[in-house]
Amino acid sequence: MQAVWQRGSSITRAAFKFFKVVLLVLLFFLLQTVVMPHLKIAGIMPNLLMVIIAIMTVSYGKLYAFISGALIGIILEAMSYSIPLFYLLIYPVLALLCAQVFADMSDIKREMRRIREAQRLSEAEAQIQAPFMRRKFRIRFRIRRDSPHDLNAHLRILLNALMLVFLFEGVMMLYIALSGIDVTFNHFVRILYTAAYTAACCVVMFPIRAWLGLYKRPRRLKVVEGETEVTTSREILKQIALVLDEAPEPKKNVFQFLRKKPKAQVDEPEADEPIPDETDSSTPEGEVPTS
Repeated sequence: MQAVWQRGSSITRAAFKFFKVVLLVLLFFLLQTVVMPHLKIAGIMPNLLMVIIAIMTVSYGKLYAFISGALIGIILEAMSYSIPLFYLLIYPVLALLCAQVFADMSDIKREMRRIREAQRLSEAEAQIQAPFMRRKFRIRFRIRRDSPHDLNAHLRILLNALMLVFLFEGVMMLYIALSGIDVTFNHFVRILYTAAYTAACCVVMFPIRAWLGLYKRPRRLKVVEGETEVTTSREILKQIALVLDEAPEPKKNVFQFLRKKPKAQVDEPEADEPIPDETDSSTPEGEVPTS
């Protein structure tokens, strides 16, 4: 019965989470299409759809990043008919691609990084303990990050949104170039302005993450006045401890008969005890004891 209840509660939580994702996607789509055209700066409009994809990627993981990208692609594909299946493909693919970089690490990847970091620290400690050894001059170019801990969630959301904007604008620039339109320096400037405006709009991640319940603090137990702390003495703990009544017999060695038995030792009299006389004290004087 308890397993059925837990399964039902998990399904309810998953459905409620999916409902939140759908609601946020629809809200950001309305903001992008209705509100943002009136908030243009120098004719440039931010891409709020990339912001919500970045928030879902960091907050809920790769699966919900793909779901949010697919929902946005379906809505845009239904609203526009310029390029067939373009939005339906580009948004889920970009969301899933960036989720590989900015989503939370898996347990296997985290453990591998922890092992790699421990190995690196042990090698550094060995070099410190052996200063007489000749050190080799090596040039290392480290691009990847070996830390087993994730970056700050807000920083990852910002970087994810910027990466999504640059990839999307890069695909659009490639499409423009293939269409026969000359690509000028003004196009690249507009891409930079769009990315900067989108980064400024990432401020909305704080209220959204608060609404998703990601800022909950651990509850502290209230201490009621007059209550005393319940303690258990060591004697009671010894009494309730699980101790075997009879210890198991040690296992007999198969080759025990091959061992040499020690010779019997003669008990020597102790120094304090007096040495008994050879004659029997019960025999009267002058009489020879008969055998």
